[in-house]
Amino acid sequence: MKTWKHNIAIIILFGILMGVLLMAFDNYAKDVKGLLFFILLAIASYKDIKTRIIPNVIHILIMMVGMIQIDLVDSLLGFVIVPSPFFIMAYLKEGSIGGGDIKIMAAIGFAVGLFKGMEGSLLALILIVLTSLGSKWIYHKEYTCIPVVPFLTIGFSCIFYAMQLV
Repeated sequence: MKTWKHNIAIIILFGILMGVLLMAFDNYAKDVKGLLFFILLAIASYKDIKTRIIPNVIHILIMMVGMIQIDLVDSLLGFVIVPSPFFIMAYLKEGSIGGGDIKIMAAIGFAVGLFKGMEGSLLALILIVLTSLGSKWIYHKEYTCIPVVPFLTIGFSCIFYAMQLV
């Protein structure tokens, strides 16, 4: 099992990598941010599918990526408001949403801001509902435990790509 020293080393190495990429691609900061953001969400998706646990270091790294071209007010609002529906759902129905999903939503809200965070989470939730209904309709079985992060990865990748087009 990894110790906290391994997580600190990963964060430091990621910070160095982020600095090198920003110095190399200073005119393409949004592209670097999007690439790092997608890589971290893909890793979190893999972990969520395999273990249903998202390592805390992923949340910290996503927030570090969010500091690239940061709008501080928008990021802080995203950090507080974007995970709120997930927190309320977890509070109202025990076992519906895990703490890691709430923490990753807070980190994502910080990285993309309030409005893009709400759009991405709405798209991800629509995908979850459609997948759940589709599996119920096609396979005649209802899943009680669906990993949320892969849907967040798809939703926020679409939103982040749309941000690049604007």
